[in-house]
Amino acid sequence: HVRGHLDEYTWTVTVEFPPIVHADSCCDHKGCSQDWATVWWNGMGRLHLDGRNPQTFDNTVEYFKHLEFGQVGEDCKQHM
Repeated sequence: HVRGHLDEYTWTVTVEFPPIVHADSCCDHKGCSQDWATVWWNGMGRLHLDGRNPQTFDNTVEYFKHLEFGQVGEDCKQHM
């Protein structure tokens, strides 16, 4: 029963990315937000939902820090 709730929580976190908080220096909020959604899905989604090699949340966060973030600026990235 508890395992089912934990799995459901993991799936929810994976597919419902948190909104990005843009830094004052962000020049392209739309592009930054779109790339954030893509990076979240390609990073968190791939790692959490990989049935052959699922990762823990801590491992996923550590891996996530090293992904390419496209148009997400360094200042916005630091707000995560």
